[in-house]
Amino acid sequence: MSEEIKHYTAHWHTSPNPLLVGFGAGLFLPLAFMAQFVYEMQTVALVVLAVGAGMTIMGGLGWAAETIGVIDDENWSPSAMFMFIGTEIMTIGGVLAGYWVARLGAPVWPPEGTPADLGANGAVISTLILILSSFTIGIARKKELNGDASGFATFTLISVAIWVVFMYMTIAGWSELQAQGFTIGVNAFATALYGFTGIHFAHLVMGILVMLTCVPSAFKGRLSFSYTRAMSMYVHFVNVLGVWVLLQVYFW
Repeated sequence: MSEEIKHYTAHWHTSPNPLLVGFGAGLFLPLAFMAQFVYEMQTVALVVLAVGAGMTIMGGLGWAAETIGVIDDENWSPSAMFMFIGTEIMTIGGVLAGYWVARLGAPVWPPEGTPADLGANGAVISTLILILSSFTIGIARKKELNGDASGFATFTLISVAIWVVFMYMTIAGWSELQAQGFTIGVNAFATALYGFTGIHFAHLVMGILVMLTCVPSAFKGRLSFSYTRAMSMYVHFVNVLGVWVLLQVYFW
C-alpha cells in the first residue's frame, strides 16, 4: 500500500524563482513606472527599474533552468502555462476595461495632441512578421518530437530573430512618435498606446530568454517535451496578444 501511495503522490518542489518574478514584474516594475511618470523621480525610477528587471530576469532564468533539463518531469508545464495565460488574460482584461471606459466616455477620440500618423502601416507590417514565429516555433516543436536537436535549435533561434525584428520595429515606432512630441504623458491615448505596446514588449523579452535558454539543453539531449510544449504555447499567446494590441490601439 505504501509503495502504491508513493507512486501516485506528486513530488513537491520549492523554489524562490517564482517569488522573484512575481515581485520583480508585479511590484518593482510598476513602482518604477509610477516614480518616473507620476512623481517625476528619475533617479529613484532607474534604481527601482534595475532592481525589478534584475529580479524578473534572474527569477525567470532560474525558473526555466529548473525545468529545461528535466527529462522525466511530471508534465506540469503545459497546465501551468494554461493557468498563467488565464491570469494574464484576466489582468490585461482589467487594463482593457479601463481603456474602454476612457475611450467610450471621451467626447472626442483620439484626444487633442494625437498626431495624424501613428505609424499604423508599420505596426501592421511588424505584426505580420511577428505572426511568422508561430509557424517557425511549430516547426521547431515538430523537429524536437522527431529527435532533431539541430533542427529544433535552428527554428527556435529563427523564432527569436523574428521577435527581435519586431521589437526593433516597435522601438523605431516609439522613436518616431516621440520625435513628434507624442510622449506617454501627452494624453490618455498616448498612455494607452505606450502602455499596451510596452506590456507586449515585456512579454517578448521574457519569451526570448525562455527560448534562448532551452537551446543548449537541446544539444545536450536533455530537453523536456513538457517544457517545450509550454514554450510554444507562450509564443502563440504573445503573438495573439500582439494582434490584439494592433487592433485595439491602431484600429479602434
